[in-house]
Amino acid sequence: MANQWALSRDEDKFPDASNFDPTRHLTTDGQLKDRVTANHFAFGYGRRICPGRWFAEDAMWAAMAAMLSVLHMDHAKDPNGKKIEITPEFTPGIQVILKPFPCSFESVNAEREGQLRATMSLK
Repeated sequence: MANQWALSRDEDKFPDASNFDPTRHLTTDGQLKDRVTANHFAFGYGRRICPGRWFAEDAMWAAMAAMLSVLHMDHAKDPNGKKIEITPEFTPGIQVILKPFPCSFESVNAEREGQLRATMSLK
């Protein structure tokens, strides 16, 4: 079994890996690096690497682009309107999962929201 935790904290590939930093996926001129996850360890290794990794990456890109075009995501607010800070908590064990945390999603465009909901068959 490969040590996924150690692989995801390779300082040569992921400087300051424990901190959320989307800019690590950008070039010095602000462009997205080519296929940052194409040979990512999460897709497996060698002969058993996931044959659908390209589709998975493209589907995630499309899903995130659709959500970001419709939603403003932010911290949740308490009853006084003050921002609730997030303290990341994780489950213990072999599969570490981020525990749920309060957040806020607001529609930025009702027409686009309707289109997204129709596309996703949500009612």
